[in-house]
Amino acid sequence: MSYETVVEPCKSSRLPVLDGLRGWGAVFVVLYHVFSEGLPVTAASGQFLRHLLPFNGPFAVLIFFAVSGISLSIGYLASNDNSILIASAASRYFRLAIPILTLCLAVHVVIELGLLAPADQRMAPWGRILDFDTTLAHVVQFSLFDVFFNYSLRWTYAGALWTMSIELFGSLLLFAILLTIARRPQGMVAILLIAYLIMDRGATDAFRLSSLFLFGAVIAFAIQREWVQRIPEAVAVALLLIGGCAPAFLLSIADKWNMLAALALTLGCVASTPVNNVLSCRFSQMLGEISFPLYLVHGPVMLLIGEPLTRNFGFSEPLKLAIGVLVVVVSIVVALPMIAINNVAVRISRSIGKAAASFVMRFVGAIRLRMLAKGPTA
Repeated sequence: MSYETVVEPCKSSRLPVLDGLRGWGAVFVVLYHVFSEGLPVTAASGQFLRHLLPFNGPFAVLIFFAVSGISLSIGYLASNDNSILIASAASRYFRLAIPILTLCLAVHVVIELGLLAPADQRMAPWGRILDFDTTLAHVVQFSLFDVFFNYSLRWTYAGALWTMSIELFGSLLLFAILLTIARRPQGMVAILLIAYLIMDRGATDAFRLSSLFLFGAVIAFAIQREWVQRIPEAVAVALLLIGGCAPAFLLSIADKWNMLAALALTLGCVASTPVNNVLSCRFSQMLGEISFPLYLVHGPVMLLIGEPLTRNFGFSEPLKLAIGVLVVVVSIVVALPMIAINNVAVRISRSIGKAAASFVMRFVGAIRLRMLAKGPTA
């Protein structure tokens, strides 16, 4: 089967609910960073709000990883065509790197224009961010290499980029395991066990978090078999309650029970008809379209607009609240032009993936033909 013949099954298996989950997850990350962590109205309110799901960004990140696992595997599971995995693996780096490079270049230009206050004039903890001399060489090195393979908060252009190395590694781990195991008898059971072992015994937080991509593949498999769709509404509600209440315990992001709760919430959102409908509606789809741009830009918007406004005009709680709301709105507005960059990244990465899959499949086909031509050896 050629690569061209497997593109349509991949598209047809796209689930609108996943876009909605991404969209609302991105909004929750922004709310967390603005009102719970970076620019809280009061210290007490910031601490309290992070107990609530819409203001707990780390928990939303867990859902991002699980949703990525579902999205990246569901097309392959619908067709069992290896070319989809090859294309996805070849394109994944470019899909992430192009928007990141654009963001970092934009921040670099803003700094060069003198629009960022010196580090020693900013409020804590903002003085620790972008406290270095930025250059074009550093922008390129950070965006194309360091953000994935040598990330440091000291040298980042946006704090939220810490997840990108996990996105890339988790995706590649998923593709490798799907390619080698998924088609085998009881392959999904094996993937489920591997995911649990990584989550429970992984040596680092990043490695444990990558298990969510594998759990996502298992959920995708269950969706393909229509097992998730048959979950009773009462069970779906129970899953939603488990996930919705988990942030109240403020577990560490890589805690096993925290990750299981995020998986429960993800599964409940897909299984519950009312929630699925809300996440699949036009507004949720719009949020899904801006989710990655919004995730990228909100940190710099907080630093460039929220921090100086709070420092100079945040004399009262109502003013701080108004500034926080303004930062959320401006982040959404700034994310809108980034949709075009995001779409360019999608087109370029798909072209690269298509070319890579075509090359690999032809190469493998040529080797098989040569082996057949030689026939069995004596």
